[in-house]
Amino acid sequence: MGRELRRKEEKKNKKAKEIKNTTPETNYSGLTLLKIVGAIAIILFVIYYFIAVFITKEVDISGNKNSTTSEKSTSSSSSSVSNAILAQRTFEQAEEEYYVYYYNFSDEDKTISSILSNKSDITLYRVDTSSALNKNYVTEENGNKNVTGINDLKVKNPTLIKVTGDKVTSYIEGVNEIINYFN
Repeated sequence: MGRELRRKEEKKNKKAKEIKNTTPETNYSGLTLLKIVGAIAIILFVIYYFIAVFITKEVDISGNKNSTTSEKSTSSSSSSVSNAILAQRTFEQAEEEYYVYYYNFSDEDKTISSILSNKSDITLYRVDTSSALNKNYVTEENGNKNVTGINDLKVKNPTLIKVTGDKVTSYIEGVNEIINYFN
């Protein structure tokens, strides 16, 4: 019976070795972990850059960042637009009375621009109608002149809205109408 016991033991040992050889090892070395973290960081950077270039247009192709501050400005610069906000922030400004000017930043009317730059006594925010983030609030047809809140905001390019106490008190649509409003 001794020989039979040895054979059974050898069989058990052989099966145990086979099982041990087929199970994958989950021990990652530090270098492998570093490679995984580095790959994830690169993927996240590429996603951020894609969004910044094509969706928010925060970064242009040459790598220059546009200014999107909400400070009061008395003059406008050709390289960046001051007081730029998103359309969804139209009714969220701190001032009691302010104007929001909706237009395509790359196709600005010079007459309106010069009139607005001379009006240092008003608070003016600007919204880019060509931005993908503002597309839900821009229409090619007539805008909604009876705006009561952000849910029913629809503007046509260009439009000027005067907001007093979180309510629209003036809605001016079109280049000639905006010019006549300030004259």
